[in-house]
Amino acid sequence: MRKLILALSLACCAQAHADFLQDLHTKYPQTKDAVVKKAFGNFYSIVRGNEIIYINDDLSILINGDVVDLKANRSLTNTLREANRPKFDLSDLRESDAIKMGNGTRRIFVFSDPDCPYCRQLQGELGKLENVSVFVLPLPLTGLHPNAATIAENIWCASDRSAAWNGYLLRGVKPAEKACSNPLVRNAALAAKYRVLGTPAIVFEDGSVVPGAVPASAIEARLAALAKK
Repeated sequence: MRKLILALSLACCAQAHADFLQDLHTKYPQTKDAVVKKAFGNFYSIVRGNEIIYINDDLSILINGDVVDLKANRSLTNTLREANRPKFDLSDLRESDAIKMGNGTRRIFVFSDPDCPYCRQLQGELGKLENVSVFVLPLPLTGLHPNAATIAENIWCASDRSAAWNGYLLRGVKPAEKACSNPLVRNAALAAKYRVLGTPAIVFEDGSVVPGAVPASAIEARLAALAKK
């Protein structure tokens, strides 16, 4: 009897969801290619590319902005964004467009802005890793840091890019002014393709992305877990 009740309950939920989707797509045709899921209460999340909005089940209330779970003290919107971020195709990650640090057998790629304070914090953590080759993909976010592109180019054009990058981020040593061919435009296009909207962002060998200034211990734990797969 319990199995029958459960089956009927699931069928009703499925029908309610189908009815909601039909109403949503009729009223807002642009949501047909979006990912729509139950979020909280009577609200659904709608994820379309980088856009995340919430709408209630009778389509009368829409929330456009960050939704925070105060009990768990976490952003539901950021969690959704990370869950729907496409994994990197490793063939898109070009070592030649990165500043290499270390000669380990394990690899990570890091999108980083030289003027981003969290990138500086992460850079200190990266130096604690062992047996890891770190490939820093310079990604100046000029909307936030107007001078970052110039600094990134100067570092790229230095005779020792790794030393220049560490010198600037860790000790505030400005690189000499130089201009040369650089990968900044390609790195920006790659970040946009995979919805990397901020820095720093770490890309692991399985194509997953972890944003923010992650402690070295957490990076090591993730690398160890990947090695077991």
